[in-house]
Amino acid sequence: MKREFIKGLLPDIGDDVLKQIMDQHSTDVGALRSKIEALETERDGLKTQLNDANTEIQSYKDMDIDGIKQKAADWENKYNTDTQALKDKLSEQEYSYAVNGAVSGMQFTSAAAKKAFVSDLKDKGLKLEDGKLLGLDDYVKTYKESDPHAFADDDGGDPQPRVVGRTTGGNAGGAMAAMRAAMGLPNNTKE
Repeated sequence: MKREFIKGLLPDIGDDVLKQIMDQHSTDVGALRSKIEALETERDGLKTQLNDANTEIQSYKDMDIDGIKQKAADWENKYNTDTQALKDKLSEQEYSYAVNGAVSGMQFTSAAAKKAFVSDLKDKGLKLEDGKLLGLDDYVKTYKESDPHAFADDDGGDPQPRVVGRTTGGNAGGAMAAMRAAMGLPNNTKE
């Protein structure tokens, strides 16, 4: 609303009254403009939300739900398989440590005999409880009966020495002569 419009309608209006009318009009228009801006902002926000919701709904419509379910099942199977493989590996490692600990104090006649015993013991699959193989003593006893040459004597001492008889012949120069002969040097010792 303009001042000229009001003066045209009311030519006798005073300037104070006209000023009051114009001030009131400005206040009312300002309040309405503020409401309009708030409503426009709300409308724009709702439009954005509606567009986002429609886009999301369309993405759900476009989704391969069965494919997603299959991928979830595949990941669950992979997790279960990997977890079981890890448990098996840890059990195998623990069993191997128990076997190696059990044979560490045993005396074998050779490295091959020890290797064969360890392999047979692992194949036997004795039950492991608290880090110890149950039935190990019985297994060792049976193994010693079936292959007595695999184990060294358990008497705790050294094996019996083998005695060789004296050779005939005299001492022709002693140790020095023997060394010279071994080196291919002539024997210069006096007899």
